[in-house]
Amino acid sequence: MSSRNLSSGVHTSILRGALASLGVRLLDLPSRYGLHLLVAASLGVMESGRFYIVFSIVNTLAGFGRLGVDRALTRQLAVDMASGRDGGLRSATRSAMRVVVLMSLVATALLAGFATPVADFVMHKPDLALPMIIGALAILPQNLCTVVAGGLAGLYRVGYSQMVYSWLWPAIFCIAALPLVYMKQFTVLHALLLMVVSFVTACGAGFVLLRRFLAPYPDSGQVWREKPHFLARGLSFFTLELTQLMIAAVPAIALGIAASPQQTGLFALAWRIALINLLFINGVTGMAAPKFAALYAHHDVQGLNRSAAQAIGLVLCLALPVTALMLLFPERLLAAFGSGYSAGATTLRILVIGQLVAACFAGMPDLLGMTAHLAALRTINFISLGVLLVGLLVLVPTGGSTGAAIATSLAIAFNAAAAAWAAHRLLGLFPLATVWHGFLVRLRLVRGGGRS
Repeated sequence: MSSRNLSSGVHTSILRGALASLGVRLLDLPSRYGLHLLVAASLGVMESGRFYIVFSIVNTLAGFGRLGVDRALTRQLAVDMASGRDGGLRSATRSAMRVVVLMSLVATALLAGFATPVADFVMHKPDLALPMIIGALAILPQNLCTVVAGGLAGLYRVGYSQMVYSWLWPAIFCIAALPLVYMKQFTVLHALLLMVVSFVTACGAGFVLLRRFLAPYPDSGQVWREKPHFLARGLSFFTLELTQLMIAAVPAIALGIAASPQQTGLFALAWRIALINLLFINGVTGMAAPKFAALYAHHDVQGLNRSAAQAIGLVLCLALPVTALMLLFPERLLAAFGSGYSAGATTLRILVIGQLVAACFAGMPDLLGMTAHLAALRTINFISLGVLLVGLLVLVPTGGSTGAAIATSLAIAFNAAAAAWAAHRLLGLFPLATVWHGFLVRLRLVRGGGRS
């Protein structure tokens, strides 16, 4: 693909690509939610709570094994392709891989080495030591999957990127778990072992795809000149990933420390259902993020605002009907996963409200990162983490899963709204206003057509 063709493609509407991306992302529903259905229905409230405590710890530490390098790689490859610097694509990818492997091994060793004291003295649940040791084995393949997905996204292979990042490993998990579930031999340890195997398999598939799509580009053989900047960008992007990881994982960990496994299980399932909206947000943002980087490289602020508005409008069209169902019928949705889960209805409603705010400002944190406004992104993310941690500290001991949901939704809402304000202040963008204006124009046209 020539730089001229790529440049013209950057300025086109993101809607076609985003819809294709969402089509692939919808495979999350049978795979990822199949995983959570298997875990919830087969293990019950108490055992699923134990699984999600370990799952949350593993995901949090895995983030420290990536340091945001996957998102930095996405931006770098997209900018290099838009600028016609094809010779640096392979060296950039190799640099990213080396950093991720090194940091992932450190994170794995830390979790495996400290599993017993953490289970005994922090979690006060000694029986979680072995599950945490097994879960530690998933960190390296999980992180390699993520950086491979970042590379594929930077090459504009977003469908394949989301396959490797999102739905492939839970699909493998579900297929492998079904015989154990049928024989009623499915335990927390089985679930964690299957998670490791699934990540390893998905990682292998991802490497094959990445090598295939990098093959047409020349390898200059030179050391990547921007390696120090690349690492710095990775750390800046890591604040965004750390915020997302902490929001996703720390509430369950806090409940594991200060509440019962039952409360953890209720929150974990409600959170997974609320994350249906995040599926839409990530699906559209995954397509839009490299576009943001390329448009900014071309100094096309008007196109940047238009693309951001298209992303938000598409996310809202998809999220609003689902949000209404979750707000109106939370008990029925939770009860479908087994007895005892309907007690988390209030938790689900609160989490859904936070996700709705995130949908109104979909892609804004990623937009800041892709347009190199990393200082603002770091500040917003650190404040969001403060909101989350203070909220959990105050609300979890007295409110259980409901308190965790309030703290989580406050952090999500602040992060999204603050990123949107920063984009307006720094770039002059206000895509939500553009979406609202477009809606009003179409509404007037519909009313005018009805009167005629």
